[in-house]
Amino acid sequence: MTFAKTACLALFMLLVLTGTAFTSELIIKDIQFEGLKRTKDHIALLIVRPVEIGDPFTDETEETIIQELREAKIFNPEIEVTTEIIDNEATIYVVLKDRWTLIPVPLFSFSNSGSWRVGILGIESNFLGYYKTLGLGFFYGSEGWSLISFYNDQIFLGTDMKFTAGFAAGFNEVTDQNVYEEVIQKYQSDNLGFRLKLEYPFTEEFSLAGDLGYGRSILRDESALLTGIPDLNTFGVGGEIKWKDIYYDIPYEKGLLTKASYAWNWGFDETEDFSTVEGTIRWSVTPWWKHLIVLEALGGWGELPAQREFRLGGFPGSRILPTNKIAADQFITSAFTYNVPVWFFPGGTLSTKVFYEAGYYSSDLVHPTLFHGPGLGLDIYIDNLAIPAVQFNFGWNLETGLFQFSAGVGTGGRGGN
Repeated sequence: MTFAKTACLALFMLLVLTGTAFTSELIIKDIQFEGLKRTKDHIALLIVRPVEIGDPFTDETEETIIQELREAKIFNPEIEVTTEIIDNEATIYVVLKDRWTLIPVPLFSFSNSGSWRVGILGIESNFLGYYKTLGLGFFYGSEGWSLISFYNDQIFLGTDMKFTAGFAAGFNEVTDQNVYEEVIQKYQSDNLGFRLKLEYPFTEEFSLAGDLGYGRSILRDESALLTGIPDLNTFGVGGEIKWKDIYYDIPYEKGLLTKASYAWNWGFDETEDFSTVEGTIRWSVTPWWKHLIVLEALGGWGELPAQREFRLGGFPGSRILPTNKIAADQFITSAFTYNVPVWFFPGGTLSTKVFYEAGYYSSDLVHPTLFHGPGLGLDIYIDNLAIPAVQFNFGWNLETGLFQFSAGVGTGGRGGN
């Protein structure tokens, strides 16, 4: 065989192989949604944006669509995805159901000290079918009143960026304690604050966020005389770095989440400048079917005025310290949790858990104080609500022998991912 014939044969084989490679690649022709009642189809396409029309169809395509839709938390987690392939084009059919996303949540709390609080929190997490969250809450009790509102846009300006805005106002009586129930200080103040935050994902796992906020806390005359705490008036900026590898496995989420943030606040009037550093790490695994083990740790450090100190009681700060009573300039807490579902009822799951927590905190008024102890809890996951979980925790602080009960609404998907 001559060199020319050999070269022609080689070129012909190369063209055949190249053509085969081109013709064997599947391309996504269309993504069609069935079952949507409120959510717009183009919004659903934005939610599953890692998979777009015109992309290659791979073995991971269907699973990626399911995970993105579950992560949005506005659909029933039971999602069916099928693909029809004609020639080299794939049409993907997604069958899903909108959740009920307008949730009025009545809240109440009381303690044996005689303090009480009632209120209602309204959350709409799919406003007009556009995947925007609005919230408004009003609370009144023996320690004052407060009004909060917030807005969250998961697909800001049609992109993968997340935008959050919040506003709060109220008149509150604040009591700071240590773990032995000794009152350290008590004061009353009129409060006002707002915060804006924008998060940009560089990849599906890695994102950066920046925020700015204003805070104002004016003490009542009698409180200023008794405590010596100055009024608070600050403007601040902050940044956050986050890495996550989260997989949603009904009813839980599993995977690794790490995030750290730094903030600086400029004080106005008599308020001093101050900074804060916070960090979180959580690792969740499902070693057996529908069982969940969670290892988590979080901590914070700051040069904080009393009105802005870290409040540790209640999830996610601590499940064995008095809710909203423990204030600190620095703290570290860690916990081990083992969670097992006990009842798969129509539309949701009831899950029971055991946990053990350990940590310490300190402030200008409190020396480093250790706390640790076991606890029991219940989590309720609702399939057809946009709030993923309601949880109840009962913890026992072995350092003091005191028990603590706390409840939370919408605390599934922990870690604010």
